[in-house]
Formats: sequence, C-alpha cells, structure tokens
Amino acid sequence: MKKYKITIITVVKNDEKNIEKTIRSVLSQRYNNIQYIVIDGNSTDKTLDIVKKFKNKIQIISRK
Repeated sequence: MKKYKITIITVVKNDEKNIEKTIRSVLSQRYNNIQYIVIDGNSTDKTLDIVKKFKNKIQIISRK
C-alpha cells in the first residue's frame, strides 16, 4: 500500500505562549510521511525563537 505524503502548515504570529504546544502536537503524530511547514507572520515576540528550536524537524520555516 502506498503511503501518501501529508503536508501540515502552521501559520503563526506573536503566539509564544502556544506555538510550542502546537509544534509538539504535530510532531507527535504517528503517520510518518509528513511534511511540516511553519509560516511566521513577522512575530515580534519569541515565537520565531521557539520555532527554530525545532528546525531539524520542520521542513520549511518561512518568515513573511
């Protein structure tokens, strides 16, 4: 059976209180063929720093 690739996109701006919980939730999924993209809307708090802690598990980190 072919495993389909699923892309999960998180769009975030200034949500340092919740972004780590969101990322951990996505990374805890049991399906193995996931591409994870995080798009940051130019956060001015510590959101991007938190996202970068997971850079080895997130395929694309984009800052708009």
